[in-house]
Amino acid sequence: MDMHESVHEILQRKESFADVFYLVFLEDYPQVRQHFTHVNFKHQSVLLTMALLVMERHYTHSYPSTELYLNYLGTKHDERGIPPQQYPMFREALLRTLERFHGQAWDNPLATQWREAIDSAIETMIKGYRKHYHV
Repeated sequence: MDMHESVHEILQRKESFADVFYLVFLEDYPQVRQHFTHVNFKHQSVLLTMALLVMERHYTHSYPSTELYLNYLGTKHDERGIPPQQYPMFREALLRTLERFHGQAWDNPLATQWREAIDSAIETMIKGYRKHYHV
């Protein structure tokens, strides 16, 4: 399985990958819960699922539109007061959820692709912050 097939599988399934992710993320990192008060998780789950597709396309094709979208996401996260220092927690929770989701199909090459894609997306998002940070 490669990253493209991974995203395809996530988009094909009826059960929400994002619901599991938010359970993992908020349980493992209670310090991020403050950023999720008044968040509509049904809406947030759709946004995360689409962000996975953007991450995959940004990583595999470096489209200008995916870069602009990730910059925009960074701006929105900046406006919500989410510090870039919390992105490594997001990355680790996302990787654990992907591993859990894919089960036996999860292997080192797929993990490496996702880690690199997430890191690239994070770097691009941070460029959307008003003050540029370095992770």
